[in-house]
Amino acid sequence: MPDTRSFFLSLRILLPLLLSVLIVASTRAFAQEPNTAFEIDPGVTVGLELTRKIRVDFSSGREKSDELDAAKWKLGAGVSLRMKPLFEHFVDSADSDKHHVLVVGAGYEYSIANEAGERSIEHKLMLDGTGRYAIKDKLLISDRSRLEFRWIDGDYHFRYRNRLMAERPVTIRKFTVTPYVSAEAYWDQRYSQWNKFEFVGGAQFPFIRRTTIDAYYNRARCVTCSTGHTNIIGMSVNFFFRWKG
Repeated sequence: MPDTRSFFLSLRILLPLLLSVLIVASTRAFAQEPNTAFEIDPGVTVGLELTRKIRVDFSSGREKSDELDAAKWKLGAGVSLRMKPLFEHFVDSADSDKHHVLVVGAGYEYSIANEAGERSIEHKLMLDGTGRYAIKDKLLISDRSRLEFRWIDGDYHFRYRNRLMAERPVTIRKFTVTPYVSAEAYWDQRYSQWNKFEFVGGAQFPFIRRTTIDAYYNRARCVTCSTGHTNIIGMSVNFFFRWKG
């Protein structure tokens, strides 16, 4: 059964935070130079743990398109293999990937963007590996490297991404919230350079049993896009299940 107290405590903490961040980001967006965009990106992820080492994920959501001055909708699926569980009691999270020193995975993503009658379709294969390290059982550091093999409107190219992330759970009246910050850099074969950078701050909240909400602010900088800066308010609902076959 869902934890009703956690549900309402999540809302009491989450809604004022989202409202405050939205007001600040909106104010900044109107004050920015014309080459800055503002987006609200929702998303949902479903993770199914087949065994203690293997999980499959399905996701859908909205994010900024690099090819058009518009957002794209995406649909993806993937599988991950977890190695060496070590942080099972460090992060009280429904996301069991966080409990492992090393997670490797593969996935596929389809996305489509539309702008003024122009459409861009992308098929993407991804391979990634994430290593984690805990500092004094208080701060969890993760580094994810991702290889992307992309077909955009039929044209193939390669992209590499690296994301460094730090998170620390905070307990308030037996309710655990996990604030985090991350920075990610993109290297694109088309331009032979690091062309995109993202800086994110957010928090993960337990919602109901084995469900979390991830609310964040993302400041993106793209040196090869027509829109140089993007301010993004995002919220993802994440469901995690275990196979009981």
